[in-house]
Amino acid sequence: MSMTCSEKELRLIRILLTIIAIPIVVLIFRTLKSIFIPLVFAVFLSFVFAPLNTFLRKKKVHISVVMALMLIIIITLMILTFMLVTSAANSLVTSFPRYQQSLTIQIQDWILRFEQLSAKLDIATATFPQLDINQILAPGAFSISKTISSVMSTTVDIGWNFLLIIIFLLFIVAQDGRLSGRLYKVLDEDDRQKSSRTLKNIQSQIQKYLLTKTIISLCTAVVGMILMALYGVDFILVCGILLFTLNFIPNIGSIIASAIPIVICFLQSGFDLRTISFSILIISTQMLFGNVIEPKIQGERLNLSPIMVLISLIFWGWVWGIVGMILAVPITSAINIMLIQINDKNLISAIISSE
Repeated sequence: MSMTCSEKELRLIRILLTIIAIPIVVLIFRTLKSIFIPLVFAVFLSFVFAPLNTFLRKKKVHISVVMALMLIIIITLMILTFMLVTSAANSLVTSFPRYQQSLTIQIQDWILRFEQLSAKLDIATATFPQLDINQILAPGAFSISKTISSVMSTTVDIGWNFLLIIIFLLFIVAQDGRLSGRLYKVLDEDDRQKSSRTLKNIQSQIQKYLLTKTIISLCTAVVGMILMALYGVDFILVCGILLFTLNFIPNIGSIIASAIPIVICFLQSGFDLRTISFSILIISTQMLFGNVIEPKIQGERLNLSPIMVLISLIFWGWVWGIVGMILAVPITSAINIMLIQINDKNLISAIISSE
């Protein structure tokens, strides 16, 4: 009887300690996000390069050559991405001022119609704040060019994060072969197998998620760019990049991504049949890829319930911002796999899982 009470007390203590520890861990993650975000990216990149790493290791290629090859691939991709984004941003900076003027005219037209409607319905508009649209959208007050320029000025921070990711990745790859040896020394056979199985499951899940998400996002971007070309909508390259990138944010990313080309089309031709048909087509494309094709593929592979995907999106978005939204699904999937390996009948895993 005393043994039972003692076990209950220990269990209660563990639960209380867990409740206390979780907010502290979250606070640490949020406070030190400048370190943890590059680290998580580096871990995910190590999973992506794992097949290449394993293949070269089997061919008896020295670890320094493996690391150099990975570094060349990453730097090449980053340079190409930077050139693409810079070209798209430059075209946006030089061409958007005329859209800024068009937006001013559209808003002024809406205000005029609202005032006319208010006069007909005998609604007092004196209580509404009087807005000087020309002043609000003037280049000195609000400028798309200045906004984009300020975004481009953050390249120093991006470069620093990229350097941290590379450093973390190289250390992870360098220590990869020694991890199994250390586990062999400190763990028994069952624990070693369980740890190895957990790492392999996490690696496999994240590889499949990133591959599937990349292909679906690329298809969505290509179809969106084709539609923009057919309808003569400007900034095809800019919107293509946004369609590809924002689709990595579950649920809300595709909504934001599809809204941008619709706004551009509206500023070009106003609210007409062309804008309506283009909006229907691009929204249908987003819904087809995001709500029909992707859930059927990802749902089976990740074993996450839709409500948990949404909750994880909100939580990691609060902790790490937009980057947290992009990383929300693979992080939650990894946590779920670890919980299942610790105890396949735990309550948290049962809530997270879709089955």
